[in-house]
Amino acid sequence: MIKLEEWVDIVSLHRQGLSIRAISRRLGVSRNTVRAALRREGPPIRAPQRRPPSKLEPFKDYLITRLTEFPELSVEALFEEICPLGYQGGRTILKEFTLPYRIRRKEPVVRFETPPGQQAQVDWAYLGTHVLAGRPTPLYLFVMILSFSRALHAEVTTSMDLPTFLDCHLHAFQTFGGMPREILYDNARTVVIRRSSAGPVFHPALLDLAGRYGFAPRVCRPYRAKTKGKVERSIRYLKDRFFCGRTFTGLPDLNYQLEAWITGFANQRVHKTTQEKPAERLLREDLLPLERVKPHQVASPLRRADRPLFQFAPVAVQVRPLSVYEEVTA
Repeated sequence: MIKLEEWVDIVSLHRQGLSIRAISRRLGVSRNTVRAALRREGPPIRAPQRRPPSKLEPFKDYLITRLTEFPELSVEALFEEICPLGYQGGRTILKEFTLPYRIRRKEPVVRFETPPGQQAQVDWAYLGTHVLAGRPTPLYLFVMILSFSRALHAEVTTSMDLPTFLDCHLHAFQTFGGMPREILYDNARTVVIRRSSAGPVFHPALLDLAGRYGFAPRVCRPYRAKTKGKVERSIRYLKDRFFCGRTFTGLPDLNYQLEAWITGFANQRVHKTTQEKPAERLLREDLLPLERVKPHQVASPLRRADRPLFQFAPVAVQVRPLSVYEEVTA
């Protein structure tokens, strides 16, 4: 079929007085094409091109519904949701379509890397008050991340009290298969009971746990929580990729889903900073072995839905500032 542009050129040249042979030679088309164009009563009508439907089209209503309820869902989180539903497209069209509906969080970060086995970072996050067993109950998220491998341990509790805080450490050590040489905290009351001229004075129960398990506690400078940016980013990651848009039947189900998701996805994805899977880097962490734990202290098994929290009973120890404690454990 003759193209519209060709018809315009042929008609224009013919009106200028050129012959069919001259037009054919100038435009590089056959004389039959020139004759056909001149016989037409009008320009050729270009049939509208039918584009194939977008691969995202069947999922647009679903995406709008999800983002109406949870506007902080990221492109990656949405991509993970619709792929099992049959989506075979890429992230670019997904990002462009969802951009008007999403609330994005952007913060500049400065990263400090540590050698294998050297450091873990710990923090809590408040998840709000929810109805459990018919009663409004506050929920808290405990997170420990190994700074070298970025391997995660997280669990949700109904309290941030000292026994729960220490229990969560034991669960994390068993998850990782060992202990780091130091753990970085903020200045919570379960960590630091006061600050002196010699440095922070740690809670005696935390020092007891540290002495038994062989790690040294460290704290951020006051009002410098970003020093432990890895765990802060991990909390945002968990809120965005796991908690946002997910439902649970209760606290045991929540922790079951959280543990399965961390084991099967979070610790298996390629980390954007290290470009490796946390589970693979965990094999090179060179953690302190659990066998180093003092014989009279038995670590608790990982908590399950039908298993109560292990209650750690601290022994009486002398309260020491950090500088003195480092000399004792050196």
